[in-house]
Amino acid sequence: MKTAIVIGGGFAGCTWSHLLARRGFRVSLFEQAERLGGGCKTMHYGGHPYTLGPRHLFTPHHDSLEFIRSVVPLRQLHHYLLTYVEQDGQFYSYPVHADDIDEMPDREAILGEVERRGDPATARNFEEYWIASVGPTLYEKFVKSYSKKMWQIESNTLLTDFKFDGKGVQLRTGTKEVRPDYHVYYPSELAGWDTYFEICAQTPGVATHLRTRIDEVDVRHPGVRVDGQWHRADLLVSSLSPDLLLDKCYGELPYVGRELLLLVLPVEQVIPDPIFFLHYAGKQAYTRVVEYKKLTGYTSPSTLISLEFPSMTNKLYPYPIKAEQEKAARYRAECSDRVLSVGRMGNYRYYDVGDVVHEALTKIKDI
Repeated sequence: MKTAIVIGGGFAGCTWSHLLARRGFRVSLFEQAERLGGGCKTMHYGGHPYTLGPRHLFTPHHDSLEFIRSVVPLRQLHHYLLTYVEQDGQFYSYPVHADDIDEMPDREAILGEVERRGDPATARNFEEYWIASVGPTLYEKFVKSYSKKMWQIESNTLLTDFKFDGKGVQLRTGTKEVRPDYHVYYPSELAGWDTYFEICAQTPGVATHLRTRIDEVDVRHPGVRVDGQWHRADLLVSSLSPDLLLDKCYGELPYVGRELLLLVLPVEQVIPDPIFFLHYAGKQAYTRVVEYKKLTGYTSPSTLISLEFPSMTNKLYPYPIKAEQEKAARYRAECSDRVLSVGRMGNYRYYDVGDVVHEALTKIKDI
């Protein structure tokens, strides 16, 4: 029987463990935390379930939807967002919607800029891309400050891989739903994604090791050292940041994270339907406000909201900077072809749940 080691018990690690075991591998899944799930695991505050940000399935990949739905029941959602533009004192749809321009105090100037827009395909960085997409005034209102605080950077010109945004068209017409062509779902059960992780980890052939710290990874002869003992396998699948596999020998890969301020309020609902959550595009320290019961389906006379603050204390979002992506690729190139880097951190790309599962379903075919 072939053997596999999987490092990391988040969405990528659990999915790979499940798929490999189904293909006849004996899998050892190592997770440092006490629970599986990473940033997608369900936590509770005042009885309200929540995750570290709104971790819904938001994907164009039909195979991801069908696979996840075969593991856990899902509830379909319709995805609407608002952005608060401080200088206008107004909430507008996001992505930017053409119909909202008529409600803006600088309507005439914006329409002129939209008419004179450039070609986003020629943009060299995130700032040029957005100005060419919506014009300078809408860029200032919706994107400039939000992106700078989200990534904790001085200028959006530093972002050189700027087509990562899954929201698609930057100036929308027609429906105000975010990407109506995407599949948008959340687990039907209040446990959220925890049931998915448990089912994957309990697949026959998977041995799960929680609270286990890996001291060293051998990327050329697949194996890990734990408590002084080496464990070898035919295949090693890592969802860690690739710089950690080689002791950051080419330099550390940068990430930005999030901290949440949680508030339970004595009302049944705060954000009106059909809006899911709110972006704050101005100088506020927070980037987003989420009302979790809209995702989880939890019922209560009170409601839980979170304010999200960018943070450098945890690693959630790889930077969309080509030089850093090339550094990550350099690390991966050092690995044997029997060592795979997977998921958001392993690929050093802004992968969502659907991307992670689609990658696993695609690559497993070659194993």
